[in-house]
Amino acid sequence: MAIDRYRYLLRTAPPDAVEQAHAEAFAQLTPEQRRQVLTEVGATVPASERATTDDPQSLARMATRAEMRNPGTLENTFRSGGPGAATGARGPSFGSMMGSSLLGTVAGVVIGSAVANAMFGPAFGDPTTPVAEDAAAAGEGEAGEAGADAGADTEAAGTDAGGAEAAGDDGMFGGFFGGGDESGGGLGDFFGGDGGGFDF
Repeated sequence: MAIDRYRYLLRTAPPDAVEQAHAEAFAQLTPEQRRQVLTEVGATVPASERATTDDPQSLARMATRAEMRNPGTLENTFRSGGPGAATGARGPSFGSMMGSSLLGTVAGVVIGSAVANAMFGPAFGDPTTPVAEDAAAAGEGEAGEAGADAGADTEAAGTDAGGAEAAGDDGMFGGFFGGGDESGGGLGDFFGGDGGGFDF
C-alpha cells in the first residue's frame, strides 16, 4: 500500500532525501493544496521554522523538519485533507487509487518520485507490485511488538528474582552455607563451628 511505503520512506530515508521527495511531490499539487499544506503543517512547527510561501521547496523543508522532530506528524496532518484534495495531482490517478485525502496524494507522489526510485527502485512507486521494503516494514512492526513483550517478560523475571534474593537468608542456601538457626547446622557447623567438626 502506498501509505505503508510512504511511512517506510519517512523512517529510513535521510532527511535531505525526504525533503527532496516532498519538494517533487508538492510541485505536483494544486495551489490550493499547497496552501493547505502551508496552513496545516505550519501549525505543527515553531514560528521560526514556518514557511513564508507555498513554493514546493519551502514547504518540503518545513515538512521534513516537522517530521524529523516528531515522527508521524506528516501522516497525521495530511490525513486530515478534505474530500477532493487528491484531484489536483498530475500522477497516474493517485486520487482514485488512494482515496480523496491529501495523505493519499502526497504518499502516492512521494513513493513514485525520482528520489524514491533511486533509493528503492522503480517498483517502489507501484503499490500493486510487492517489494522487499514491504517485508522490512512488516518486520519492523513485528519487532516492535516482540520487543514490548520481551520487555514485559524481563521486568516480570526481575521481580521474581528480587523476591528470591530477599528470601535468600531464610532459604535452603542461606541456611546451608550460613549456619541458619541453631538446629540447622550447615557448613558453618561442619567445618569447625559449635559442633566441633573435623580436627585437622
